[in-house]
Amino acid sequence: MSSRRYHRALNRQQDMLLPLCIDDYVSQNNPVRAIDAYVDTLDLYVLGFKNTEPVIGAGQPAYDPAALLKLYLYGYLQGIRSSRKLERETTRNLEVMWLIAGLQPTYKTIADFRQGNSDALKAANRDFLLLCKELTLFGGEQVAVDGSFFNANASKAGIYTEDKLNKQLEKLSRKIADYQQALAEQDSADDRASLGSLVEDEQLPAKLEQLQTKQAEKKALLQQLKTSGDKQVSTVDPDARLLTKRGQTVSGYNVQIAVDDRHKLIVVDEVTQAGNDVHQLAPMMAKAQETLQSESLTGLADSGYFEGNQLKSCEDQNTPVYVAIPDKSKAIAAKGRLTREQFSYDPEQNAYCCPQGKLLTVSGKAHQKNGKWMTGYKSKPADCSQCPLREHCLTEKATIKQIQRWEHEDVIERHRQRMEQQPGIMKKRAALVEHPFGTLKHRAGMNHFLMRGLEKCRGEFSLMVLAYNFTRLLTILGADALRDYCVRRPGNTLKNMEYA
Repeated sequence: MSSRRYHRALNRQQDMLLPLCIDDYVSQNNPVRAIDAYVDTLDLYVLGFKNTEPVIGAGQPAYDPAALLKLYLYGYLQGIRSSRKLERETTRNLEVMWLIAGLQPTYKTIADFRQGNSDALKAANRDFLLLCKELTLFGGEQVAVDGSFFNANASKAGIYTEDKLNKQLEKLSRKIADYQQALAEQDSADDRASLGSLVEDEQLPAKLEQLQTKQAEKKALLQQLKTSGDKQVSTVDPDARLLTKRGQTVSGYNVQIAVDDRHKLIVVDEVTQAGNDVHQLAPMMAKAQETLQSESLTGLADSGYFEGNQLKSCEDQNTPVYVAIPDKSKAIAAKGRLTREQFSYDPEQNAYCCPQGKLLTVSGKAHQKNGKWMTGYKSKPADCSQCPLREHCLTEKATIKQIQRWEHEDVIERHRQRMEQQPGIMKKRAALVEHPFGTLKHRAGMNHFLMRGLEKCRGEFSLMVLAYNFTRLLTILGADALRDYCVRRPGNTLKNMEYA
């Protein structure tokens, strides 16, 4: 029996015979071999990466963009996004040393690669989706769409609305007036001992000048808002917006994804400035249909996406959706009042029938409301005056019941029928689409952007999505199988495609 309590440690000064080949330190099933094999299938020139053309001339040679892409993909898989941290990994991490063959680019070179290749990163992400399609990993029958706010690389204090600027200008005007009055009193006062503390301040002229400079800057921002027609202006990240959800306000972007239901792979991603999701559904479904090349694609989304024109667009492009219906009727019914759903529409008579069997007929001409053509329907005063349900139907001062019908109300009605036929489908939506956002934000720590500007943030999010999908394939196939397929992959699938 051994008397040693602990495992024997090495003597750091003792000579050792270690393998001279760095390849010996990386096991054959290590995920870095899959990263290496995948990036080697890409035609980086076609994808649009910079420094891919052969150059002969003086000066220092550039770093191979393939090595930098491998470094970033490895970093994002490990939750390492900082260019300084990635630089450090190149000198101490054997996996990284193997992956980029001992190259040691500076953090600035690493950062410039991500900043200058936004479109190319989006193209690389699209290529990986094609690889997933080659491997038949998409179901192509149903996707779930969801959105989430990601923080921008800018604080809320640097984003201004017209109301915020007007309040700040009003406050600055009062301060400037006080300082100007103090200066006037300072000039006219004979007895300086009798002056107040503000008047005695020798820095008054300089402070007044600072306030006037701030005032001019705020006025310029206000003029910029009025000229552009935007509702917000940012002084740090020009494209970031103040976004509010459930009482929480962030400075950031609204990120949209569509997730295929077979393996929870992200098939569409988009970064927007929209303050809500109400106009995002149809564009996301169209892109999902294009990516999956499916003729029978359906979509799932929460109530934030419920909007008539979006539902109609989805029907028109043959991508019917299941969207949670905002439950306004429940609150109305809880007060003991009749809901709109209790008034049935009769297409033959073009009229609504109330619970008491009375008709609400067309009244007046069709009119536009919030961009939709609406037709009004009214009951007869005589029908309502003696109705036993009057107090549950009309307000205290109303004498008739009125209903507005959208010209494409049948779209809403068909959608409502689909939802009634699939009562548990929203649980599937939550399980499907909330997994990717949860993984990105909480496991990988990717809840904010490092880049500034909408297009650069789109490129950065494509890199996040590529890393997420790559991780999914490592789980689904295993590193060995993914590497072997990439080695056999017949060149780059996108050589003859545009990357616009």
